[in-house]
Amino acid sequence: MAQVLSLGSCIVEVREPQGPPTRTLILLPGWNYSREAWCKQSRVCAEALRRGYRLLLFDMGKSIYASAIFPETRPDWRAYPTLRTLLDTVLPELKRRQLLLPKGNFLLGLSTGGRGVVMLLAHTGTLFQGGAALSGDFDPHLDPRDPLLRGWYGPYSERWDTVDNPLRLAARLQAPLFLAHGIADKVVPYQHTQRLYETLRQAHPTLPVQIHLDPIGGHDFPFWEKYAFQALDFFDTL
Repeated sequence: MAQVLSLGSCIVEVREPQGPPTRTLILLPGWNYSREAWCKQSRVCAEALRRGYRLLLFDMGKSIYASAIFPETRPDWRAYPTLRTLLDTVLPELKRRQLLLPKGNFLLGLSTGGRGVVMLLAHTGTLFQGGAALSGDFDPHLDPRDPLLRGWYGPYSERWDTVDNPLRLAARLQAPLFLAHGIADKVVPYQHTQRLYETLRQAHPTLPVQIHLDPIGGHDFPFWEKYAFQALDFFDTL
């Protein structure tokens, strides 16, 4: 039976494999997706459990992994977890409960959850052995009208470039990264992932990074399931 933990403003659901877990996988949902979306709308959870992963399903609501709540942040979004919630409360408690392993922790996120993967990797050093970001949004300058960024950071300004900019934070990554994006994605343009990859190649020429740009891939679970399975294969090589 799944265990459900309330850690600050974040709900974390724990699912265990049949045998002793050999690795831990944190699954980050997209904006306003339930924590169970990965499991209910794809076979990813079943496959990860079969491979021996302990699953940690984070309930992030309408979070975009901002480092703080700003004066301009929408009042109705302020109750959702931030990056600081995860760094200061959730991850330390998961370590204390030994739900994160000394080695073999991984991150997998879709859409804004892909953004979350990069944000967490940039602030956690070698805690995670690898990460996978599918259909993520990374370049704040691609759409100055982005309603999610405006809702958290306020209107387009210098803050968008200097605060929580995944492209700027990419230089801090130490863990290998798997990237995938559909070129036919009509929600988050694939250029987000392409620019992150190019930034990483310049900042870390030797860091293992894979990118997959799918000509027919959309912003949906058939795409995310396909590349999540490939991400698990990538993790097997680390």
